[in-house]
Amino acid sequence: MLRLKLPRWPPESSPGLPPELRWDAPRPTISLLLSRREFLKALGIVTATAALPFTGLRRAAAAARGRFLTSSEYRTLQALCDRIIPPDTDPGARKLGAPRYIASLLATFERPRVPVIYAGGPFSGRTPFPDNDNGTPGRRRPRDSFRHFIPLSRIQELRWRAELYGSAQVPGAGFNDAALGPLVGLRDLYRNGLARVNEIATTVAGDRFDRLSTGDQDRVLGMLDGAFAPDPRRDGHTFVDILIMHTLEGCFSAPEYGGNARARGWEMLSFEGDSQPLGYSIFSRAADGYVERPDHPMTTPNPDEIGPGGALSPRPLSADGQRVQTNILTFANLLGDGC
Repeated sequence: MLRLKLPRWPPESSPGLPPELRWDAPRPTISLLLSRREFLKALGIVTATAALPFTGLRRAAAAARGRFLTSSEYRTLQALCDRIIPPDTDPGARKLGAPRYIASLLATFERPRVPVIYAGGPFSGRTPFPDNDNGTPGRRRPRDSFRHFIPLSRIQELRWRAELYGSAQVPGAGFNDAALGPLVGLRDLYRNGLARVNEIATTVAGDRFDRLSTGDQDRVLGMLDGAFAPDPRRDGHTFVDILIMHTLEGCFSAPEYGGNARARGWEMLSFEGDSQPLGYSIFSRAADGYVERPDHPMTTPNPDEIGPGGALSPRPLSADGQRVQTNILTFANLLGDGC
């Protein structure tokens, strides 16, 4: 066995290195215990990547960590998501985990495990089993089966690989290309889209998008509508359309997919999330019938939506909730028009 003591690379004092080549945070010196075979394999990887240009080296380093986006691209993605759902009294899309959700989707086939595409089930463990003796929530909870993802069938994997890598890059996936043209993969869509955003930001405001003030970022964001061509293979959606849809998914989908950190996206919308196996009406053997949960009644308004004198008084949407609802309705209409 060979014990190697590796210093942090590249050192921050290295002259001429752009900031994106430097590690985000100081790393302590680490000790790696490698077998001779592992050492030679690692040496081969270093030798192979030494001749790559800086962008290729960054991408190779990302791939070695099971990622697709480089750290520079990821910072641009974080800034974009945070302008789609900006932070205020509630967290923005970045803290809700939308960039992590998108990055995980793009790299889902890079990791030696079941792709994070279809969560298992039937229960997440967020609600307990019911106590059917008296019709109340029980104390025992199921395990989080959502964390155990379902292996893809051969056809499903073919389709998802085409979605991510492009139909021309996946053998057997280009059967519609002669009639419809090749499907551009989401990885290329994001790689080229993020580069284009930074190009526009530099032209308009003098720096990369993630380095601009929020005011300049919003100004650049408003210029992106005409900067990307609609993709006929994606129902006429542009890169910005897809980015917004993925940001919404990353903020409000089940947390097991990598976003909606600590279910705070659901909390913003006053949404409890998946309700099974508890449900909202619980069968009671004692009453020989169903009992409604007092906090979520089925036949009467929620307790916090009853005004003085018992009148119905729905809670108004917050500004964030209104924006989210508007975005969802807008994209529902777009999707409806494209079907």
